[in-house]
Amino acid sequence: MNPSGFYFYSFYSVAGTVDQYLGTGYVAPNDLVFALHAFALSSVQLAQIFMYERGNQGDIKIWVIALLIVEYLTIFIVFIVEITGHPLNDHWDTVLVCGYAKALITFVKYLPQVYLNYKRKSTVGWSLANVLLDFTGGSLSFV
Repeated sequence: MNPSGFYFYSFYSVAGTVDQYLGTGYVAPNDLVFALHAFALSSVQLAQIFMYERGNQGDIKIWVIALLIVEYLTIFIVFIVEITGHPLNDHWDTVLVCGYAKALITFVKYLPQVYLNYKRKSTVGWSLANVLLDFTGGSLSFV
């Protein structure tokens, strides 16, 4: 999920750097570098999944694949509608939908851990500070 999320965020940030009036507002250089760096490193991690033995780790869940397919299809459909000359409202353009997709991935990727913590009644081994920083950064991207 992370490579797709950071791909969407990179697309959003690059588009905002090229034209800040696309709905993204001004994108600071450090935000652009973070997005591209995070996409590159999470892509390396994705490649390593296929290179190294996974041990007793389970397979990828089908709902994760389904969510990513729905997000990519939604972005593709919005893009096709835009380029065919049928304008959408201000909240549905390709760049903003990429931002929404990244926010959804950030929210959804923590749900299994939240459920596990609830079930165990413990947060041992889970850095809550890192999650709060990630969620805050994603939320503030809409401001």
